[in-house]
Amino acid sequence: MIGGLIRIWDNLLGRGEAAVTVPPLDGALCPNRMLDEADQRFALADVDCLAEVSGELVASAGSTIYTLKNGKDWSKRKGYEAEIACIASVGGDGFAVALATGEITIEGGEFDGRQYQLPTDVGCITALAVSGSDLYIANGSATNGWKDWQLDLLQRNASGSLWRINLESGAIARIADGLSYPAGIAVAGDRLVCSEAWKHRLVSIDTSGIGEQAVLYAELPGYPGRISAAEDGFWLTMFAPRSQLVEFVLREPAYRRRMIAEVPQEFWIAPKLRSGRSFYEAMQGGSVKQLGLLKPWSPTMSAGLLVKLDGDFQPVASLHSRADGVTHGLTCTVERNGRVFAAARGDGVVVSIGLDEIGDGE
Repeated sequence: MIGGLIRIWDNLLGRGEAAVTVPPLDGALCPNRMLDEADQRFALADVDCLAEVSGELVASAGSTIYTLKNGKDWSKRKGYEAEIACIASVGGDGFAVALATGEITIEGGEFDGRQYQLPTDVGCITALAVSGSDLYIANGSATNGWKDWQLDLLQRNASGSLWRINLESGAIARIADGLSYPAGIAVAGDRLVCSEAWKHRLVSIDTSGIGEQAVLYAELPGYPGRISAAEDGFWLTMFAPRSQLVEFVLREPAYRRRMIAEVPQEFWIAPKLRSGRSFYEAMQGGSVKQLGLLKPWSPTMSAGLLVKLDGDFQPVASLHSRADGVTHGLTCTVERNGRVFAAARGDGVVVSIGLDEIGDGE
């Protein structure tokens, strides 16, 4: 009851969850062009997830796994009958492949060939993480598939969950539910760190499923996605930026219902992996163009943002592709051989940047 009264009060005053303000990009998140200026770019349409397997970089795109050969070209490794939702390295010489059907297959390594079927209500796999013989799964939504993430946001859903599969026994257990679209997970000791995209935050959850959640990093300026390990911390992708226009629309339920029912999805006022390709898209009230040129400071529904986090999950540096950039919609990263590789699904490219080129964000 108290929570309901607080929401009514916030809606009246326009504060709390009813506010339309967006945190600024400053400090360690100060804008730059490092993603667009990367010295290595590898085109791969619909690239989504990355992993390192037996010293090679592998990527998922559609229903196919690719391997980067000789640091130059993508080579098809294996195809599947269903679309791939996510992949993750298992033991260094194998990897797990989660399909959109809810089936998980292990390729290579100690558990090669094993298959696991998740419950029928787990149909929105967004991320995987491995610790020993335990495989952790993030399920973004109980009502929408992973391709319908925009719809899930506009419906203001909070039906996501975290699961654990023991690769030895096949036992499946639910760790947490009621999450606002968990889009990324990482193992940190005896806890899972989860990115709740619709609440723009990172939370820590006990792997046993017992105990309260702890907020590690709140009020992010974008929608956080997958989390991957770094030598001295972690990498966090943000697959889309927040904007005041979208925040305003999220607080207008009648408008959202009509927009979903009457407007084609590609023209919804919602964050995107790539925007700006059609003049039918909603204008966003800023200096979008000046003298015929798109300005990098203009408000945008898509961008590229990769954040370096320290061991306490606090930001220390960031890499950007701004409104006029060509590396939008980051979905996954892998750090290997002194470089960080980032998959930008919005622009269908994997970029690689040397760690020695990344500053401290000041």
